[in-house]
Amino acid sequence: MSPIFLATLMLMGMFLIQAAIVLGIIHWISKRSSRPAHTKMVLTMGLLALIFGFLLVKDWMYSQELNRLVYFCLLIILISACNQLRKRKEKM
Repeated sequence: MSPIFLATLMLMGMFLIQAAIVLGIIHWISKRSSRPAHTKMVLTMGLLALIFGFLLVKDWMYSQELNRLVYFCLLIILISACNQLRKRKEKM
């Protein structure tokens, strides 16, 4: 196997471990709250907003071309999550 392939596999493994740790922390926090589903949704939405902000700052600082498709998809996901939270709040 080539070294580039092995390095790619190692990077993918590191990203998967980081994602598992973050999602595990979100699950652990939401399990100990009074409304776990609502807490999990709020924490996940905050994480998405943080990723969106980091991407914007990175592209602004390094003067790269904005990847409009990524921003559009993240914005749509954030808007739909806000709508779901609002609907849940109205039901309660």
